[in-house]
This record gives sequence, structure tokens and C-alpha cells, in this order.
Amino acid sequence: MSRNTPAIFADIDAFDPDKFVAHLTEDVTFRFGNAEPAVGRAAVREAVAGFFSTIDGLTHHLLSVWDVGDISIAQINVEYVRKDGKHVTVPNADILTFDGDLVSNWQIYIDVAPVYA
Repeated sequence: MSRNTPAIFADIDAFDPDKFVAHLTEDVTFRFGNAEPAVGRAAVREAVAGFFSTIDGLTHHLLSVWDVGDISIAQINVEYVRKDGKHVTVPNADILTFDGDLVSNWQIYIDVAPVYA
């Protein structure tokens, strides 16, 4: 199985929802923090675009990635650029389940409260 988890996060950092959802299956389940899961590529695109509208940018600093079968687990520090220009970095863990080269289930464990504090 060929997958490039760092490239997926680089496409998120490009701040382009269409680039991001190109890595997802049509019927993906995507859960960001404690938000309700978004199901389907279109719903994820809408949720990501909405989130992007609340910040001015982000950078994923991958610390470790473990691949186990069709699952990748990523330990990350996510640096957000707030609307006031301040940078806030928070720890994060993602679990991505792949179907071939596309993500079919994505669980993001993060507390973004410091970004908006």
C-alpha cells in the first residue's frame, strides 16, 4: 500500500479545502475534536472551509507517524495563525484509516480552545 501521510498534511497547510478533500473517499467519516462527525467528501469540505474561515493559516509539524496495517497514527504540533496574527501551537493526534490511497475515516484528537482564547 502506498500512502504519503506528510503530503496529506502539507495539502491541509495549503489552506485549500479542495486539495484537502482530494485525499478522502467519497463516503469518508471525519471527526474534528468533539464536533459531530462529517460524513461524505462534500460535508467534510464544507466543515473544513468553515473552520478555515475562522483562522488565517496553519502548519502541521509532524513529530511521529506510525503505520499499522491500513491505519496511520500521527503525533503533531499544529501551529495556527489567528485572525489577530498571533501564532498558537497545540498538540494533536490523528488516526487515519485508509482505503487504498484515500482516507476513509479520520479522527482528530485536539483542543483548539487556545486558538480562540
